[in-house]
Amino acid sequence: MECELFLSSKLSHKALGEVLESIVKSMLNEEIFVTDNVDEIHIACKYFSMDIEIEDISDLSFVGSHYELYVNKTIRILVFGNSFKLGLNYLFEVIGKLIKVVKGNLLLLENGSDQLIRKEKDILVINSELNEYQSKYLSKNLIKLLDYPYIEKKLSIK
Repeated sequence: MECELFLSSKLSHKALGEVLESIVKSMLNEEIFVTDNVDEIHIACKYFSMDIEIEDISDLSFVGSHYELYVNKTIRILVFGNSFKLGLNYLFEVIGKLIKVVKGNLLLLENGSDQLIRKEKDILVINSELNEYQSKYLSKNLIKLLDYPYIEKKLSIK
């Protein structure tokens, strides 16, 4: 599964990478790989990888205009198929911890445009209108892993 997590954060890209690395390391007692270059910060474990975009910021203006949400950071995420269910669980735990650290706007998109999760003005919204595939994996148990109060409602492009 490929998705993108957009956030508004006062943290630098490097500081955000350090926070994510720390969160992932604290959850998994396994090897984490981190590489840092001018284009992105890459964090990977056996369940998923996360790439914090440093140079390519075109998606940020797209989110601002199409979803009317201010964000300033993009994280591309890939959950690996051979450990999909467990990887998705760990990913949602990471996102839950990140929500509490970052405190700003947040948007999780799948397939480039499907809003799964949106946080704005400290209100977390889970999309209530999912396709058949999304409704199978975005279960109540998975959402509980965010450990954050939420409401459900239809999320679409404004």
